Amino acid sequence: MTSLVSDPTRYAFDRFAQGDLIEAGRLFQDILTSDPSQPDALHGMACMARANGQNATAIALCGKALKAGAGLPPSRLARIHLTLGLALMAEGHSEPARAALVVAQTLQPSDPRTFAAHAEVLLLLGRRAEAKGALGQAAKLAAYDAEYLTRLGQIHLEDGEAEKAIACFETVTHRCPQDGRAWANLGAVLFGVGQYGRAQDILLRACDLGARTPETLNNLGLVLMALGDLPSARNILEEALALRPQDGRVANSLGTVLMEMGEEAVAETLFRAVISREVGVDREQARFNHATLLLGKGSFAPGWKEFESRHALLGYAPQIPVWDGSIGEEPIAVTAEQGLGDSVQFLRFLGEAGKRRPLRLRFPTADLVSFMPQLDKSRILDREGPVESEISLLSLPFVLGLQSPPDQKPYLETGLSPETKTIGVCWAGNPSYRFDSRRSLKPEWLEPLRNVVGVRFVSLQRGECPDWIEAADLSTLETLARAVSRCDLVISVDTLVAHIAGATGRPLWLLNRRGGDWRWKDVSWYRDVRQFRPEGYLPDAWPPVVERVAAELRLWEQQSAS
Repeated sequence: MTSLVSDPTRYAFDRFAQGDLIEAGRLFQDILTSDPSQPDALHGMACMARANGQNATAIALCGKALKAGAGLPPSRLARIHLTLGLALMAEGHSEPARAALVVAQTLQPSDPRTFAAHAEVLLLLGRRAEAKGALGQAAKLAAYDAEYLTRLGQIHLEDGEAEKAIACFETVTHRCPQDGRAWANLGAVLFGVGQYGRAQDILLRACDLGARTPETLNNLGLVLMALGDLPSARNILEEALALRPQDGRVANSLGTVLMEMGEEAVAETLFRAVISREVGVDREQARFNHATLLLGKGSFAPGWKEFESRHALLGYAPQIPVWDGSIGEEPIAVTAEQGLGDSVQFLRFLGEAGKRRPLRLRFPTADLVSFMPQLDKSRILDREGPVESEISLLSLPFVLGLQSPPDQKPYLETGLSPETKTIGVCWAGNPSYRFDSRRSLKPEWLEPLRNVVGVRFVSLQRGECPDWIEAADLSTLETLARAVSRCDLVISVDTLVAHIAGATGRPLWLLNRRGGDWRWKDVSWYRDVRQFRPEGYLPDAWPPVVERVAAELRLWEQQSAS
């Protein structure tokens, strides 16, 4: 065979590039039989070794090739150094790999592959800015830059640089307008940054262009869920799971949609299946989802245990031991996570924790403990100072071994009395929350309340408010708690204000999305809570709910007047 071609090594590399490893290996071996020190054939065998996962062998062969090929042209030496760098990187020798790739770049500065490989080893060394620069250079040098731009976009996304990631993925779609995978990547990043409407259009286009994969369908299903179209989300996610029945991520997504639609038994079956067969993040996500089901129906002993899975999802890595609930006089630090509403909800457990240990409170809502007369303040130490261990506020029920329903008695007291017929209103939560479009209302949807006579409306919403609603001082958590305490009734969506209303004992009319969070399911965390839910899932289902609230408010005002 070798006698039929003018350049046997080039022909062998061509066979290798086409995936014909058996023929390529035979050709390289034939060359080495005639000339055991032929550098290009030694390099070819190193490439073969890398392709077969034998990176240590590839390193040794590259060394022989470099020794034998000292007089080779720079371009050919550069390719050997590139292979050597890749093999060293695969073996975990990052710094030697970087050195080899720098040599490859110096010898052949026009080869984008050396810059791309250098970027990967720089990532391993934690030099992310340099890695992004190297990938950018690879994209400039490449005739076809989509692969490098896609990788660069992924790194920008990992570093929280969403706009730069979007720019990379958009460029790839312009370069490859018929590549469904390119559109799928763009849709995924748009979903990740909360641009749900645009993400939906892009992901549908990806599906039309042939990227109707479980990954793309999963992202599309989650986008539809965030937009409130739960029935369509369910259909898409069922299709994704049918394509890949053992996919833990898709099963978790579908289970979450089913929970929101009230089909909790089916959702629980999905979560249990993932827990039984998966490891890693999919298993922890299933455990967390299952925990919310258990806690929502009052199964506290297993629920609090499974609820601890959130730490793995949040990347919680304490530098000191985690408190186990034991009694002693060594102080512990109490930290927080997730939203402010969650923290207010769990403040009630500080009393029991304080009986067991002195506490240093290191979370944003700690200022509210001044409104907790039942809490022994002698057990509350300065925020800073030595501690033996730490515990998340949301982990207190677990380490305290609590299995009973929560006490509904108010636990925040501001010393202020409610002002007659004063209605506090909060219509929106944090817009970064995935379900915010289903939770939050537009201010104009509140207009029916304006027509209720005999009451006074006060805004419990930070920022601008309609001119018929009075503004209040909401500059701190303490002033917010005082403003809530002055209300005869609070009307709020599921956010911080709702929890403060419950904690202070103010009657709460909760505008809760259909499905809703586990905290408002079968177990009552606060007394005197009345829920108003829309009939449908989409955001535009809220106006009829506000009409109903306005009618009930008129009855409330009449009863208050009598």
